[in-house]
Amino acid sequence: MVLTDEQIDCLKNQFKIDEVLGSIDYSFIEILGQGGQGVVVLTKDSDGIEKAVKIMKLPTSGGTANKAKIERLKNDIEFCSQYNHENIIQYQLHGEYPNNGQRAQFLYAVMDYFPKNFRNVIDEFESYSPEQKLDYLIQLSKGINAAHDKGIIHRDIKPENILVRDENLVLSDFGIAHFQGSDLTVADDLLANRNYLSPEQKKIGAALNITFASDVYSFGLIINECFTGENPDGSEYKRIWYTYPYLFELDKLVDRLINPSPDLRPSSDSVRMDLKLLKSDLDRKKFQLQNVVIDNDNIEDRDKDRILKISSEDLLFSQFVLNELPDKSLNELNLNYHCSINYRVTDELYSNFLLQQIMDRCESTFSYESVHYLSNNLYIPLNLVDNSEDKELFNKMQQILQSINGDKVISGKILKFFSSCSSYHCKEILRDIDIIIQNTKEEIFGVPILYLIKYLRKNHFKLNQSEKLYDKIRLDWTNYRSEFKDTPLELALFERNLDFYQNKRNEILKILGTIALQFPMDYYEIDSKNYSLKFDNQFNPRIFWRFKYYCLSKTKKGSIFEADVSNLFRNIRINDEEGIVELVISTDFDVEVTLSKIFIDNYSEEQNT
Repeated sequence: MVLTDEQIDCLKNQFKIDEVLGSIDYSFIEILGQGGQGVVVLTKDSDGIEKAVKIMKLPTSGGTANKAKIERLKNDIEFCSQYNHENIIQYQLHGEYPNNGQRAQFLYAVMDYFPKNFRNVIDEFESYSPEQKLDYLIQLSKGINAAHDKGIIHRDIKPENILVRDENLVLSDFGIAHFQGSDLTVADDLLANRNYLSPEQKKIGAALNITFASDVYSFGLIINECFTGENPDGSEYKRIWYTYPYLFELDKLVDRLINPSPDLRPSSDSVRMDLKLLKSDLDRKKFQLQNVVIDNDNIEDRDKDRILKISSEDLLFSQFVLNELPDKSLNELNLNYHCSINYRVTDELYSNFLLQQIMDRCESTFSYESVHYLSNNLYIPLNLVDNSEDKELFNKMQQILQSINGDKVISGKILKFFSSCSSYHCKEILRDIDIIIQNTKEEIFGVPILYLIKYLRKNHFKLNQSEKLYDKIRLDWTNYRSEFKDTPLELALFERNLDFYQNKRNEILKILGTIALQFPMDYYEIDSKNYSLKFDNQFNPRIFWRFKYYCLSKTKKGSIFEADVSNLFRNIRINDEEGIVELVISTDFDVEVTLSKIFIDNYSEEQNT
């Protein structure tokens, strides 16, 4: 947080910061956060180790309300001092100030310094992989469950009360928690952030009826926001699969967590297990699916890895689209999504899919003829004993089915239906089968994933309960649809988002053009997510390093913006012999915002702080 010198002096005076820190031999660095009753300060201990110190002002007057505030503060300190759990904030030192026999004015608690909270993680949405977010959420589930095991209902779970350092996450601020056996909670309590309240918490006078399920509800909202970047509001909230299609199972979990009825929500321990199982199952499936072979010598190794990753996610998503996606949502999808990656079905699926379509065609004809039997308008079935023409029709169908080589039971049913129809209709069926075979080859070989799935759905393709669609689809580089050859690898999942991606691309290319005027380089778009910047240090001595130094000079050491700028330089290739440096920048985070600040807005964090 950025405060003026005047504001800092005011807070120092209000909370006696220098005096409190001096009593425990800590030195002031900066103020991290503030509220009406307290302040959090970044400090250094006598060994120079950074610590965060929470200083809370005690009420000076009596009364029931103030006594309750004091007791809540003490409960928070006692719990976080005594309970040693990796996902709950640990107070390493605490006390009162002054502590010389005078009436205490302040409580303080010392803890490890966590430079971020979960709000920062959500705001830096694109810079965290889904796997990282799942790891954080698993940690959070452990923290919530640990509190519940001690009989504590947190009551104020929100991103700001979840602290993050490196890969570690802790749940903090138990100031309004309900502790088992405590009589501090009263019926009219409504102290938490309304954006994360459960429905039962919003009812006036119902605070005494709040259960662990309220924390679970808040957790469900945070899971959704973590992946969508939006705070869910009402029943029509943004789904996770809109942004991460293959994470559709998370939406099902969120639906359970935010059930309007507290009794129908799972326990925090159940959520913890669900998340761990989902993560391990996802990792296992993606690993297995990445073993799909790419048989194309024109694809670079670096691209192969990336394509296999995307493909594994596509294949996981495909089952959801086939079996569960509502028709309305299906019609909103962009069928050219990931259009540069083509897929084909396995020979087994192809065979049985053809059989299914032929079966549908024969059965519909059989049903049509059967209707007329009640009115004595009879269709004569094939005569396979005495009529050579009918025998020829039957044999032709038999040969087609043998060439398809699919499920023998289905093939037998087809022959049974076929032979029960009239010769006239059998001839029609055989003509239609030629069309079915030709169309099917065109529609399910060498096509984008959603194009393939929609065609399967349109033709009522079904899987057995134990079957997985992703076991029956493969990458296909032999049939490359020419009209898509020059399109980006990633297009929007929804047609309505195409303009956004195009505008983002144009913005990045514009910024790179501006940079090239100041720091000579070659640049081009590798694909829709990655851009190559090449610097010739032999022709322009140290040009890359001057570029890097210039970018970093706009930041303040230890700041979030410094981390964003440092992120730009994660992927560097150097050819020392030729003096060439290639920097690959990714749009997985808002790279255009970072570059624009430096080269378009002429932003300097050092000057602004």
